[in-house]
Amino acid sequence: MPKISVILPVYNTELYIKEAVDSILNQTFKDFELLVINDASTDNTLHILQQINDDRLKIINNETNLKVVKSLNKGLDLAQGEYIARMDADDIAHPQRFEKQLRFFETNPDVDFVGSWVQTFGSESNVMKAATEHDHIKVRLFFLNPIFHPAVMFKKQSFNVNGYRFDERFTNAEDYGMWVKAIDTLKFANVPEILLKYRVHNNNVSVIKASNRAVLDEIHYDVYKQFLSKLDLVYTDDELQLHRKLGLVEVEALDLVGLEKYLQWLKKLVDQNNRVKYFEREHFKNVILSYVLYVVKKAKPSGPAFRLALKTFGNLFTPSDFWSYFTSRAKVKLAKAQTF
Repeated sequence: MPKISVILPVYNTELYIKEAVDSILNQTFKDFELLVINDASTDNTLHILQQINDDRLKIINNETNLKVVKSLNKGLDLAQGEYIARMDADDIAHPQRFEKQLRFFETNPDVDFVGSWVQTFGSESNVMKAATEHDHIKVRLFFLNPIFHPAVMFKKQSFNVNGYRFDERFTNAEDYGMWVKAIDTLKFANVPEILLKYRVHNNNVSVIKASNRAVLDEIHYDVYKQFLSKLDLVYTDDELQLHRKLGLVEVEALDLVGLEKYLQWLKKLVDQNNRVKYFEREHFKNVILSYVLYVVKKAKPSGPAFRLALKTFGNLFTPSDFWSYFTSRAKVKLAKAQTF
C-alpha cells in the first residue's frame, strides 16, 4: 500500500494539468499514488494525462460530469494510502511538500490534519500566511476559511472513523464545510512554510463574482450558524450580516451608529464565549481584538467615536491581551516564508 494517496479532481484543465501533475510526480518523497479523477473533461485534459508514463498515476474517468464534491468523495473511497493529500489541477506543489508534511506528522503525532502557507501566482502574487495552531485555526474558521484546500494532508483513518465526506450543500466551499464539521473532533495545524503555489486566474476567481456571491454568502451563513449554535448565542439577521462583512474584511466607512453596532456584536461574542468557553480564550480575544481595531479604523474620526472605542477596549481587553495580540502578530511577520 502507498504511504500517501493524492486526490486530484480535474475538469477541462488542459492548460495547467501537466505542470500540476509533474509537481506531484517530482516530489522528494516517492511512496504515493496519484488519483486523478477526470470529471468527464471535453478538452485535451485526458489525452495529456495519458501521455504521462508513471505507474503511480491512476486515471479515474467519470462517465458524466459529477462536479467536484462527488469527485472528491469518490477519491476518498478509492484511496489506499495511510495519508490523503489534496491537489488542484492548476496549482504547483513544492518538491518537498510531502516530505515536510509527513515529518510534521511524525513530530506531532496527535495532529490529524495539516495544511501549509501558500504563494499565489498568475494574475496576482502574494504570500498567504495562515494560523498554524489548532485553537487559532478554530477561531479563524468562525470568520473565514484559514486553510488552503489544495495544500492539505490528513490521516485517512481519522476521516474514516468519523465518517467524514464532503457535503454538496457547500459546493464552491466544500472544504470550509468539511473543516467546520471536523474541527471539534480532529486536531488541525498548518506548516508555517510555503508548500504550494496557488494559481489565480479568471476561472477560479469567478466564484467570488456577483453571480455566485449570494450562493457563497448562504454557505458562510450556514457555517456561522453552526458556530453560533455551539456558542449558544441568540442573534439577529443583521448581526449575521455584520459577521460576514467582518470575515471578508468588507466593512465600509462607518458613522458612530455603524461603529457601535459592530462593537456591540464583537462584545456580545466575547461575553458569550467567556460564559460557554467554546473557543480558547487567548486566541479568541486576539482575533476579536484584530476586528475591533479594524472597525475602529473604519470609523469617521470624532470625539464620540474615540470615546466609544476606548470604552470597548476597557470593557473587553486587559493590557496583557494587547501584549499577546501584538506579540503574536510580530511572530507571524518574522516567520520566514521562502518562495519557490
